[in-house]
Amino acid sequence: MKKFISLVLSLLMISSLFFTVSCGAQEEEVFDVDYSGDYKVDLSGQTYRWGSSWHEQLLLPVDFSFAGDMTHKRINDLKEKYGCTFEVVSWEDGGGRILQEVAAGYNTIDFLDSHASAGGIQLYRADLLYSLDEIPNIDMSDNKFGSPRFLQYGIFDGKNYGFYQYAWEFPPEYQGVIHFNSEMLSSLGISLPHELRENGMWNWANYKDYLLSIQSAAANAGYDSDFVPHICGTDYAQDAIGFMFANGLTMIEGSDGNYTFGFDNSNGMAAVEFLMDLYTEGLYAQKGHAEFVKNKMSALMSHESYFSTHYNKKSSSNDYLPAQDYAYGMIRFPHGPNGDENSVSSYVHHGRRLNWVLNTSGNAVEDIGLVMEFVFAPLDGSDGWSGLLKEQILYSTEDHDQYAYMLENIHFNYGNMFLEKGFDTWKSNISSAVTGKKSVSEAFSSTRSAIQDAIDKNVTWTIDELLGE
Repeated sequence: MKKFISLVLSLLMISSLFFTVSCGAQEEEVFDVDYSGDYKVDLSGQTYRWGSSWHEQLLLPVDFSFAGDMTHKRINDLKEKYGCTFEVVSWEDGGGRILQEVAAGYNTIDFLDSHASAGGIQLYRADLLYSLDEIPNIDMSDNKFGSPRFLQYGIFDGKNYGFYQYAWEFPPEYQGVIHFNSEMLSSLGISLPHELRENGMWNWANYKDYLLSIQSAAANAGYDSDFVPHICGTDYAQDAIGFMFANGLTMIEGSDGNYTFGFDNSNGMAAVEFLMDLYTEGLYAQKGHAEFVKNKMSALMSHESYFSTHYNKKSSSNDYLPAQDYAYGMIRFPHGPNGDENSVSSYVHHGRRLNWVLNTSGNAVEDIGLVMEFVFAPLDGSDGWSGLLKEQILYSTEDHDQYAYMLENIHFNYGNMFLEKGFDTWKSNISSAVTGKKSVSEAFSSTRSAIQDAIDKNVTWTIDELLGE
């Protein structure tokens, strides 16, 4: 945390100096002071605004939680330290409102919290973002701004533009997670997924038998024919992507600009065929999250991570697992024959909630860096979302470890930004293949050219190459 800006001046080089005393304001300085001391930053009168469509999630009500109160304290400490104010304000998701305000000649917010798929890249293409590597006074190697693999959606042309603030209460969201009803499985006499993983049995070779045992036990316990052991919460293609990752694949493979679609091979097709087999046997179906969360007509649900971690208890919604009165757990997808026990099914999707730093707020970039470094540092006496998940939300250490492992090893879904309409068609085809409406080979072959054309046009780097630099 940077508390002062040290001024080291050479009288041989200059006889006068201008320096910043508040965001963008400059005053002439006469050399009649002691330069061995430190200059205390004064940002009095400046306001820094963080816009979000879910602003109430970022700055929770007073007395909501310990970490929430520490967030309010941090904002008050900022004013005491630098004299400036920090506001979390309601804002449109994505970049549309910012583009309108810039066009009208207005100053914008300083930070945008967004989970719109095109929000960041839209602002980048309009040249309205600061590259985080170019902002003075912050250290992007510090994980408080997000682990490198989670920040993949914020990389444009090899530079990092998006950050995730890790210190506060909102946990990072990602796709490719299995949630399970611990109490239901135990009551049916079925082992929990964590036990299978610890015994080396959390893989495709055993998964179908596992679901069959759940189906049989549920029938014996009086569940009706509407019960499905494993349901998909969104659509089959979203799950298929996770199962392809769990089978050891990456979405884009190659190097030095020679890239291909890494799912378009026998191992990618095997993931679709695996799900098709489960669907055909009545062990797996897309039914929506309510069947698992509220109606308890399923033992497992593949969906986004926030169904296990969203804990706004003052929300009117009761759709999330922490609001229910039964124990639950979370785990990565079982791995396929081309993967192994270290394979990760999770990937960053449209609900990623990255933050962007606008270069149109009217505040000086070096002062924005000071505010970022101070405000987003770990909260006093709190581990932020990680501590809350471990101590108050999730039910076991294994759940927390799985969540953290998936986060640190997460995959990049290039399709949302780079693979254009061919990828959307491919997803629709994959969903049709799982339910037997299309052949698996047709699902891939019909979009092969369009996806490769988009890769050739748009993909200029892979995350593994950037992390290896």
